[in-house]
Amino acid sequence: MARVVGMGLIKNEHSVWCVRQKVPKRLEEAVARVQGSTKARQPWLKRSLRTKDEKRAKVLAKPVMMEFDRILAQAEALLVEQPVRTFLTEAEIKTISDYFYAHELGVDEELREEGIGSDEVFADVHRQLTEAGVEFATPFEVPQTTSGLSDRMMHKIEEDTSTVLPALKEALARGKVDFIRYEVNELLQVFRINLDPHCPDFRKLALAVMRAEVRALEAVQARHRGEPIESPKLVEPSAALNVSSSGSGLRAAYEGSRRARIGRKAVHTRKRGKLLLPGLIPAEIIEAPLVQRS
Repeated sequence: MARVVGMGLIKNEHSVWCVRQKVPKRLEEAVARVQGSTKARQPWLKRSLRTKDEKRAKVLAKPVMMEFDRILAQAEALLVEQPVRTFLTEAEIKTISDYFYAHELGVDEELREEGIGSDEVFADVHRQLTEAGVEFATPFEVPQTTSGLSDRMMHKIEEDTSTVLPALKEALARGKVDFIRYEVNELLQVFRINLDPHCPDFRKLALAVMRAEVRALEAVQARHRGEPIESPKLVEPSAALNVSSSGSGLRAAYEGSRRARIGRKAVHTRKRGKLLLPGLIPAEIIEAPLVQRS
């Protein structure tokens, strides 16, 4: 049973201290949007302090509580700046889904034009593991040139798209919009629209975005076979729906997060024991510090 000592401090079943704060009901949806949650509502803010020492936990809790206050303030501002809507026009749905399709193909085209991908990260991980004397296995060599995508990157693209696409089609067939909720929330922020996630038009938009992603992944696979697939022109949100220029920062954040989105979704979709990142390096090696020296 969790132990509560005030300041939102609780000790979980593993005796680790956490900070928890209740989100006001009227802000639950806005907080989920601010946090980029895949859920429609977020009733609690919670963060592990990664310590079992109560005195240290009380010190660590203060900046976390301040961060929670900032999140709640952002959620309040979101409601003020963007009143909740319960409908979208057909033109808005088409514009947003077209933007998503064009953006996905544009990022893939940029990846192929650069001809590098994540090979630099792979090479750095390979070097650190080798220097640390860690035994590992990978079927790929460290690329020595940058004259086009390496075998590892080609494998990565093929593996990610072939993993996500069948799962996406199944979700589309079932009308399972939670599969795409994260992307829809990001798109709505880019277009400065605060849409009620429970309204019928949220589902209509989500299904339209899912159809756009199916088309985009199929186009990426066609490119992977060497077919000349053009990327549609990416129309800026401000020009498409008369969005204020303040949305440009959100668009930049959306673009920055997109590079990892397909890979992350592929990892979650596989749902197997020890998931492997492209290059067949265990995921925990990437997520944790690679080398810890005393």
